[in-house]
This record gives sequence, structure tokens and C-alpha cells, in this order.
Amino acid sequence: MRASRILGLASIAAGLSAALPARAGIEECGNIRFDELSGCEVRVSAECDASCSELGIYETACATKLVPVCKTECSLSAEATCTDSCTTQCQTDCDRGVNVICSHNCFVECTTERDAECAVAADAGRCSATWDANCDSECDAQCVTVDGGCYQHCIECCGGSCTADANMDCQTTCQDEIFEDCEHEFRANCDASCSGDGALFCEGKYIISGSQVPACVKALLEQGISVEAKAEVSIGPDGVTGDLSAGMCAVSPGSKAPLAAPFAALAAAAGWLARRRRRASR
Repeated sequence: MRASRILGLASIAAGLSAALPARAGIEECGNIRFDELSGCEVRVSAECDASCSELGIYETACATKLVPVCKTECSLSAEATCTDSCTTQCQTDCDRGVNVICSHNCFVECTTERDAECAVAADAGRCSATWDANCDSECDAQCVTVDGGCYQHCIECCGGSCTADANMDCQTTCQDEIFEDCEHEFRANCDASCSGDGALFCEGKYIISGSQVPACVKALLEQGISVEAKAEVSIGPDGVTGDLSAGMCAVSPGSKAPLAAPFAALAAAAGWLARRRRRASR
């Protein structure tokens, strides 16, 4: 991370309340970040089948799932050169009266170099998805609760972004080894759900499918994210019911998401990674 980023980015949070939630992901939706997503639809039947068949639409979901899996080996601490220069800038900004809030600044600070770095990557989309998910994970861990004023918020923000920076190469390498398997797994889940509960897509990206769709849509509504049901579809404990062939939801970002717990399947995913690596070493 570069200290110069804080100067331009810190002012973004001016006037925002520190009481707003720190985490970006919604647990019921696979911890996906919805801040920049729109045009979400619950698709079923033929439209769903066609959407599921396109590999590459699973990048956001896979990167978000694989970050905690790869974190078992990607656990480097933030480099002192990054945190020292960043916290020095924090003192300058806070002395100037800039209102830094960890939960609002950390992700922006963390992703400043993403576009430039991913532009030269073999798969720019996968690179960006991995970058965002890694930044979300580290910033979430650092910014859950911050006691203190501007300076404390700023140094916690630095800790999150610098830790993500230290582990970015490791996360990318680790995810590259298992990303394709993850995409195929989600594709199978998506295909299997098209004639049932369907699948949720945002801007053409796969978010979640099957029995998890009702809870995800309900969570979006509860967080103040606008969800418009354009058909007679009801959401209950057993899934989505009603006119599924026309069931669509238009979603637009409207608020921050709640604190998100780790994936319930993290242990299973870690075991999957271990088995995958053992097979590769034979």
C-alpha cells in the first residue's frame, strides 16, 4: 500500500457515521459484496440454464469462498514499511481534521492499485475478484470494532489494507490452483437449481442458487436493499414458490450490509483444498 493514498481517500468518509456496519458481505448471500452490484435477478428454467452454462460468471462467488480457504496458508503479517508509512500519513490527515472511518476507508485504500495490477494479469476478471475478496476479508477482520477517534480508525484501516497487500500474491497463487474446480462446482449447483428455487445473478454474475436463494433475498430486503418481485413469487422456509418461470427480482444497492460470519462450509472447503493438494503431489 502507498501512504499517499490515505490523503486522497480519507476524505471520502467525512461526515459518515462510525456506527454503520463494518462488513461488506451478506452472510446469507455467500458473503458477497453488494455495494457496487445492481440489476440482480432470480432466474429459473431456460434462462437460468443458459446463464449457468457460462464459466466466468462465478468469479465473484468463487473468490469470496476461496479467500478463507487459502487463508490457512496465506497468513503473512503486514509489512512494517507499509504500516509505518501509512500510519504516518494517518497522523497528518487526522491533524488536518479529516474524518477517517475504518469500515469505509479500508476497502477503498486496499483496492487502489487493483485495476492497474489486474490489467496485466492473465485473467483480469479473476484477478479483480480475488483482490476484492482478499481486501474485504482483511478489512472486515480489522474494522469490526474500533475504539477511539480518527487516528485509531486510520491505523486499523492501514492494518487491514497492508495485511491484504502482504498476502495478495499468496491468495492469487493459491486460488489459481483450485479456482476452476470451484467454478465447476458452482455451475453444477446452478444447473441443479434451475428447475427449483433458481439462481440469483447480479450484472450477469452468479451469486447463489437453490435453497439459499430465499434467505439471500430476504436478507437483502432486511438490509434496506431494494428488491422488486416482478411475479407472483413467495419466499418461505422451503424455498421460492409461485410462478417461477417468470420470477425475477431487480436489486439496487441501498445500504451497507451487516456483520458477516465466516462460511459455514469453511472446514469442508479447507479439507477439499487439502485433498486437492495431496492428489496434485502424487
